[in-house]
Amino acid sequence: MLVWVRNLMGSWVARGFFALLIVIFIFWGVSNVFTLTGSPTAVAMVGGKPIDISVVQAGYQRALAQYQQQGQQPDQATRQQMAMQALSDAVRQEILRQAATQYGLGVPDAAVRAVLGSIPAFQTNGAFDKAKFAQVLQQSGISEDSFIGQVKDELIGRQLLTPLIDGANVPDAMLAPIFALLGEQRMAALVNVPVNTQAAPAAPSDAVLQRYWLNHQSQFTLPEYRKVQMVILSPAVLAPQETVPQDQVAAALARAQAASPSVPARSAEVLSVEDLADASQLKAAWAKGASWEKMQALAKKYHATPVPLSGVQQNQIPSGALAQAVFAAQQGQVVGPVAGDLGMYVFKVTDESQSGPDTAQLTAQVTQQLQLQQAQADVAKNVDALQDALAGQTPLEQLPGNLGLAAVEGTLDANGNTPDGTPAPIPGGADLKSAIIKAAFAAQKGQAPQLQTGPDGSYYALSVQDVTAPAVQPFAQAKAKVLSAWTQDAQQREAQVVAAKLMHDVNTGVPLNNAALAAGLSVTQSPGYTREMQPQDQPAQLVPVLFTLKPGEATMLDNGTGFTVAVLTHVQDPTPQSDPATYAQLQQSLNKSLQDDLGGSFLAGLQARDKVTVNQKLLAQLYQ
Repeated sequence: MLVWVRNLMGSWVARGFFALLIVIFIFWGVSNVFTLTGSPTAVAMVGGKPIDISVVQAGYQRALAQYQQQGQQPDQATRQQMAMQALSDAVRQEILRQAATQYGLGVPDAAVRAVLGSIPAFQTNGAFDKAKFAQVLQQSGISEDSFIGQVKDELIGRQLLTPLIDGANVPDAMLAPIFALLGEQRMAALVNVPVNTQAAPAAPSDAVLQRYWLNHQSQFTLPEYRKVQMVILSPAVLAPQETVPQDQVAAALARAQAASPSVPARSAEVLSVEDLADASQLKAAWAKGASWEKMQALAKKYHATPVPLSGVQQNQIPSGALAQAVFAAQQGQVVGPVAGDLGMYVFKVTDESQSGPDTAQLTAQVTQQLQLQQAQADVAKNVDALQDALAGQTPLEQLPGNLGLAAVEGTLDANGNTPDGTPAPIPGGADLKSAIIKAAFAAQKGQAPQLQTGPDGSYYALSVQDVTAPAVQPFAQAKAKVLSAWTQDAQQREAQVVAAKLMHDVNTGVPLNNAALAAGLSVTQSPGYTREMQPQDQPAQLVPVLFTLKPGEATMLDNGTGFTVAVLTHVQDPTPQSDPATYAQLQQSLNKSLQDDLGGSFLAGLQARDKVTVNQKLLAQLYQ
């Protein structure tokens, strides 16, 4: 949560450690309910020492509060996972404490003060602020003693794990072939053979089309259709028709503007400079009218870092001194050097603006919210009258007209499409439409309509007037569709023949350019493929095939709209010298994986040494 150890625990090491705990719970958990000794509030024993339920409960409550702050209520499975994670954290901390005691490790107060002083959330003007420290912890629901204990635990973890894993590095003999495998690039010459550009054959006789129709009945079978009559009582459907008094809109707008006030914002071009003399040189050049592009180039000469700021608020600029200067400067003025926490700053404000919601957009939003609230009230008021009318066998078309109902009648299939293939005009959102269509195909023909609850506070009732069973469309009616399908199949076969001949010619010694030219097709060169990266707008299925080919060898694949013939033209093997940045990144990643493995093994050994027992019944009281 604070430093390196918690970052380590966020990796697969922690997941493995957590998995070990789960295995222990499975094999030992049931018996431990009866064999766990010691305090009745001990939820677990680690190396003979109890972990009090209050420790686990505090971690569980923090996780629960964070979840609820996002506007969600966790189900029991999620609550159980939170409790298990809180227990895992407590067990891990106790294991590390016992290991520290065994190895004679401790944490001096000076080390704790150094950590606390380095946390930005506890600082004021770059210095540790005890009042702010207490305020932040209070807002987070953590006591000072508990937080300091966590800091000590993490420092102990660093002392235990850092010496163990720091020297773990992947040797070049292993790194080089992995780098070569992942970084190898392959390029191919490509020829696309589209289906729709193939010459359409002459229309066949009716006998041929009828045979095709008979052999492909599923393509010409009409789905089941249902003629449905329905009424919908929905706040979302009713809301646009609601009239909201202007004074209510004005009051709601004022509340919304007060909650999201307009805040000044600035855009600026900033140079962060280490040396005062360099900063002065840069300011002089900038003040003479040098462009930002020129200043970025000069920044390299003077060891400066260009930092563009776009539409930021004052509290979003990390340096307090820079933030104050930026918001005090005039637009277009070159200012500096300004002394900051990490050096000097020279800057120019390029734009002054306000960060806040657009008034017209906010007015529309609050109006829609008020309309929806009024519609929800009307639906709640009218739903009982609708229920009574349906219970009295009132036909849908005779329901009262003052209930805010939307009435629809029409024919549709199970996908919600009408016989002409267009979506049925069912009012409401996608979830409501889906619920109505599902109910329409679950109801029986002639069944009395019943009020049903839909999503988002909606209600609906429907009756099925007629059912048309699935049937093969007669040949006479489907002839145009049959001819189109037959023609497309013929073009598909022709494209396949052309592509197959191209592939055969190349693999028997004919250059691809010659073969493509003879077929009236063009050759394009693909970008470089790697095993992990596929260029955009290129066939995805080409990747696994391309890395099995020999140079000059051709392959053929279906790209969905035709066929692609690909010939491997170039293989580029990377070297550490050609791409040192990627090589270093891979080395760092593999070293981290190896260090995680060592750290995980060490933690697993401690876990095996300090036998863990868990009171499952007491733990379950947290989340049930």
